[in-house]
Amino acid sequence: MSAYIFEPTDLQRIVKMHLDAPLSERFDRIAETLHAVYGEHVHRQEEWIWSNAGGIMCSMNILHTSAKEYLLFCGTAVGSEGHSGRHRAELFDIVINGELQTFKPDQFQANTLIPGDMSELPRRATNGSHLGKECWLLEYARGNIMSLFPFALGDTIFSTQDLTDVRKTMAHSAKRVLSETKLALQRRLRREDAPPPRLDLIADPPRESAEYPTASSDSN
Repeated sequence: MSAYIFEPTDLQRIVKMHLDAPLSERFDRIAETLHAVYGEHVHRQEEWIWSNAGGIMCSMNILHTSAKEYLLFCGTAVGSEGHSGRHRAELFDIVINGELQTFKPDQFQANTLIPGDMSELPRRATNGSHLGKECWLLEYARGNIMSLFPFALGDTIFSTQDLTDVRKTMAHSAKRVLSETKLALQRRLRREDAPPPRLDLIADPPRESAEYPTASSDSN
């Protein structure tokens, strides 16, 4: 049994289910399917908050946070670029809209990802990332999630000094962590096993494009 709730390929399949929807509806449809598949592990919030990390400025909407995993929507209406950071966790970015480009220090042409594609950043690897105009992602990370917070908040604390967004980021993350802790404790007291995800609710698109690889990995 996996130590994690989510699997990147399943998340990618869920995103692909809704790529034909208008962008204004895409996030709600993806979130609804995530909740149907993973139950109380996924919570959609109305508020989007700023994220500044590694030079990349985007907005984000947190769906899940625990000690081992996070899942969120993020992106930009105008475009942004910067450094991925070097983390003690794996990061997966699934393109919902627009174009994501990544490269390594010794790479002279970018990896270009379009809706339905997934970028994978292994533990302790790095890349340069460019989010094009109206690029929106479903981002999933697993590993030592708490170790990501200094990177996630560093630009905001020392550069933009937007302490309102620091407070909001910590509040939303803490709320999700407490929700997961409460859920795990309730199941332990009841001696219940966690129900498996409803993977049968994920419908694959009728035709897979050869242009959509399973994942593009940056292993530098």
